[in-house]
Amino acid sequence: MPGEEACPPVGVVLAAAGAGRRFGGKKQLLVVAGRDVLSWSLDAFAEVEDVAQIVVAAAAGDVQQVRHVAVGWTFSATREGKRTVRVDVVPGGARRQDSVLEGLRALGPGIGCVLVHDAARPLIQATDVRRVIAAVRAHGAAALGTPCHDSVKRSRDGEIVEELDREEVWTVQTPQGGRLADLVAAYERAGTVDLTDESSALRALGVRVALVEGPRENLKITRPGDDALAELLLEARCRRGSGTGGGAPRGP
Repeated sequence: MPGEEACPPVGVVLAAAGAGRRFGGKKQLLVVAGRDVLSWSLDAFAEVEDVAQIVVAAAAGDVQQVRHVAVGWTFSATREGKRTVRVDVVPGGARRQDSVLEGLRALGPGIGCVLVHDAARPLIQATDVRRVIAAVRAHGAAALGTPCHDSVKRSRDGEIVEELDREEVWTVQTPQGGRLADLVAAYERAGTVDLTDESSALRALGVRVALVEGPRENLKITRPGDDALAELLLEARCRRGSGTGGGAPRGP
């Protein structure tokens, strides 16, 4: 049964092995608002007391460079008196789900729950990480997202073919998470079936996934110009101090 006792320490897998084809280059090693994209996420997750270990799944050719970033982050955080956690870097795979599975397998003993986060989302905040962890412990699995406020259409060949009820539509972000055993089983079972995220993998295994409403600004750097927007948002946050936000978890 889901519950606080079901998931003692929390592990985090940062998916950082993408090729960045739509962006035009690798995003994980970008410098945004004066810092590596990866360091922003490391800050947010390390601030959460329940997080015991972070594993970064990087492209095989980037492992040494990402390890250098992780060591630099640990040094800076320690010097500034911030909380630090163990950070490991492992080579990822050909697909996102392969990389996540390698990250899951690298987590140490005692990890009960895992959150998976796209390293290209540098705007994640500790407040929302805590709320996703609480939802995982309460429901068994959870994903951060936002209700859709725009009109939503299904298209085919550049034409609208169907109107969808936006009251039933969310855009899902990361982190997403669940029990370590469930996530490993879900990805191992998937095999050659392509999965877009953890909620898809867990639902295919029969696990129900709760939604946690998060901030719309938790964007993923995907296309050219997204990095400039992320920089503006991060700089604004630094000027006003880290804020909170979001709503209550919604059960499955």
